[in-house]
Amino acid sequence: MSLSPEFHTVTIAGIDEKLPVIALNEAVAIALLMVIDRGVAFGARIGAALADLARPQAPDIVVGPATLGIPVAIEVTRALGLDDYVILQKSPKIHLADALRESVTSVTSHGVQTLMLDKRALPLLAGRRVFVVDDVASTGSSLAAMLRLLRRAGAEIVGIGVILTEGHDWEASLGADAGLVKGLGHIPVFRIEGGEAIAIPETL
Repeated sequence: MSLSPEFHTVTIAGIDEKLPVIALNEAVAIALLMVIDRGVAFGARIGAALADLARPQAPDIVVGPATLGIPVAIEVTRALGLDDYVILQKSPKIHLADALRESVTSVTSHGVQTLMLDKRALPLLAGRRVFVVDDVASTGSSLAAMLRLLRRAGAEIVGIGVILTEGHDWEASLGADAGLVKGLGHIPVFRIEGGEAIAIPETL
């Protein structure tokens, strides 16, 4: 479906970025951030900016989800001067047969997915200060599942950093944990009317 406008501009860590406006269905559209398509300089910039948000909480380790959270976790870890990081997986693999698991849904993925934590990562998390990162906080369901999984592993969540917050549904999903979230920018959700994408006021 072709929409007007084709792009939405948002300021991320001090620089304007044009995001394509993509229809989720006949009624709703989003501004799509694909961090893996935006280059190395973008990754370094958002990593440094998120690290600045994390540093006052003195995290011991950074955790992000596969797949789009992987480059975010790597760049934030690098900018903090840390080495280890943990990725919560979504694809079943042989070494994850006995992993800790949480179900999750996402607006950009179909159906229910399973978030998995390799038990061999438990020593990196138990009793440690964890900074959680992701690309976009939208419904909040992915972040909520991550927090449940990490707390089961004995982690202390000291902050959540995202490149973008989208709308405000994530606040209700996370409840008291919503106060931990800090983003580098914000995007609305759009309603589609006659091929036009119109920002929904309550999501601004």
